Amino acid sequence: MLFEKNVKPLSAAILALLLSACGGSETNIYAQDVAEPGHEDHDHEEDEHGHEEDEHDHEGEVSDARLLLIEAGTDTVHVFEAGDGDEVTELTLPASIGYAYPVPGYRYAAFIHRDDNWVSFVDGGVWEEDHGDHDHPYAEAPAILDFHLDGVKPTHYTFDEEQVAVFYDGNGDTSDVAGVATFDAHTVADNGLANTLSFATHMHGAAQVRGEHLYTTERDADAASTLPDRVSVYHLHDTEYELEAIFDEPCPALHGSAQNEDHVFFACGDGVLVIEEHDGFEVAKITHGDVLAADVRVGSLRAHEEVHDVIGIASGSLVLVDPHEATLQSLAWQSDVAVVASDFVADGEFFAALLADGNLVVLDTADWSVHGELAVTDASVLAEGQSLSFIAEPDGHHIYVLNPGESEVIPVDVEALELDAHWELDFVPAGGVWVGYGAEDHDHDH
Repeated sequence: MLFEKNVKPLSAAILALLLSACGGSETNIYAQDVAEPGHEDHDHEEDEHGHEEDEHDHEGEVSDARLLLIEAGTDTVHVFEAGDGDEVTELTLPASIGYAYPVPGYRYAAFIHRDDNWVSFVDGGVWEEDHGDHDHPYAEAPAILDFHLDGVKPTHYTFDEEQVAVFYDGNGDTSDVAGVATFDAHTVADNGLANTLSFATHMHGAAQVRGEHLYTTERDADAASTLPDRVSVYHLHDTEYELEAIFDEPCPALHGSAQNEDHVFFACGDGVLVIEEHDGFEVAKITHGDVLAADVRVGSLRAHEEVHDVIGIASGSLVLVDPHEATLQSLAWQSDVAVVASDFVADGEFFAALLADGNLVVLDTADWSVHGELAVTDASVLAEGQSLSFIAEPDGHHIYVLNPGESEVIPVDVEALELDAHWELDFVPAGGVWVGYGAEDHDHDH
């Protein structure tokens, strides 16, 4: 049975503590309906499970990973085999795409349509099932799923080993409040119910879901800035997130969050807020000190469950945050060239930093020494507004560098520091996501 249950925004005098969900094809955290982006119907041959028949299933070798690449400025996703760069198919999503992220388990991918107030989901078509004495691989055609999220300005998408948190900024001009939706891979697969939380005002916020706890941001409705300045924690009780605490430690101009096995982190204008959960909560601020210039702050964070240190990104440079020593310091390696993309790879063994000039630096996370450097691509061909990026294979040693100026993908083995054969594309890539199996889940943040 299809139904919809909307959460009404509360007055500014009280915090919104309502949880709502919508079955069938929509989860909406707002009292007002958000119009579904229009999309054309496409004729496809489908199997009995609703997937298109995939010719790759019948060639003897079963695919184990794919790249879903966004065609710049469009609603189109191109699907490639990660191993050899063969194009599988292309999909037309409901609206122009901003960003793409994996769902824990790496079978499904989420696509953010921020300007259209929408998050859509795709089944990448490759997965394994436990058959007792062996794991059985499957490869089917990718498919757009019925499950989607409906809310105003979905922006920050973060996830841990099992769950995802999507933060909606809301819109002050239209009085739409901010909110959070949390879900897991089973919710996506079953077209089920996403847990939702609605706030009392709009904000450009962030959230981290961690078991039954949701760590998120708070903003005074009368504040001049849309950035929040406090962090709170909610606890999931049955069908409701209930406020457990608003932490006293301020976090002015908050932007960016992450988590690892032991801590949750939020980036503040004056440092990094670190939260550790025991019987209660320990909260501390690691300030920038004199490591960063007065007009520079950590604006985003990168974390991995197996690595106790966290990387902060501050205006294209990297800083190392050590929660155990409560220090924030520059890395021994540093460059005058800005870092344009970075992530943990090889299950946290390495940290890859792609520079604006097309060079790649790989750090060993055991001691943060330089594992190696490699010239990957020519950045001089980039047009105005274009930037290099990469997609990381979470458990393996490969990243896939995207050069929109050359319309190409360059696979890189970060351990061997070797380039594989380039993929020449007939479209301009603007990001994407890796899906497949054999990958360990780890934390990401937009």
